[in-house]
Amino acid sequence: MKPTLRSRQMIGAVRDALGLVRRQLGEDAVIDLATYKRLFRIVVTDALEPFLVPPLANEIDASAPGITVDSRPAGSTQVINELIGGTLDLALYTYQASAPGVIMVPICPVEAVVVARRNHPRIRGKLDLKTFMACGHVTFINELKALSNIERDIAHGAGARRVPYMANSLWSIAAVAGKTDLLGILPRRLAEELAPGFNLAIHEPPAKIAEQHLYMMWHERNQDDIGHRWLRQRLTAAAQTTFGEPPPQS
Repeated sequence: MKPTLRSRQMIGAVRDALGLVRRQLGEDAVIDLATYKRLFRIVVTDALEPFLVPPLANEIDASAPGITVDSRPAGSTQVINELIGGTLDLALYTYQASAPGVIMVPICPVEAVVVARRNHPRIRGKLDLKTFMACGHVTFINELKALSNIERDIAHGAGARRVPYMANSLWSIAAVAGKTDLLGILPRRLAEELAPGFNLAIHEPPAKIAEQHLYMMWHERNQDDIGHRWLRQRLTAAAQTTFGEPPPQS
């Protein structure tokens, strides 16, 4: 079954009304995980999912039988529009966007590194710029490249890369780089997590790539919602355990 056009038009207003009820009944309340029932629809970028989701899933499995988290694919979700429309509750994503009613806070920094298969035939010791540019690369598809500064920074400092293959996830970049002579670029913490299982060696980028941040985003209607606040707190705590305190807001 699919929602009708009218139901999709109404969902934002209905969720606003439900949010008002929750705020009136739930101010300063403590969530009872044993009885609380909720479906949360979220988007989590690949760079955060291995670190933030397992602690959350463990707590739900152990203590919150009525809570389910539905994780949507980032590449096919209109994140800002769906946060505003109420069809998406929360996004942990890679870019800043200014939109009325959308709250956005940095959750962790992202430092890029180069990954290559172990014993890569062209890399001897430190990866230099000449070798970096001579190798083929596996990158994001064009629709996802725009979400980071990587392509801009490399093009500015070194020129255009040769790209035989474009992938639609960071996991795919790791898998392809680990089984070919192509180089990939991943967030450092994710690269460290994946390196043993994907036969990867980690190298410092020979071209300067500016640090950027990942953000947590939600609509202001959910700011005081007791369940939504619980979800944000759990994900933020998991991020702090992995990455340390989040960067200050500008």
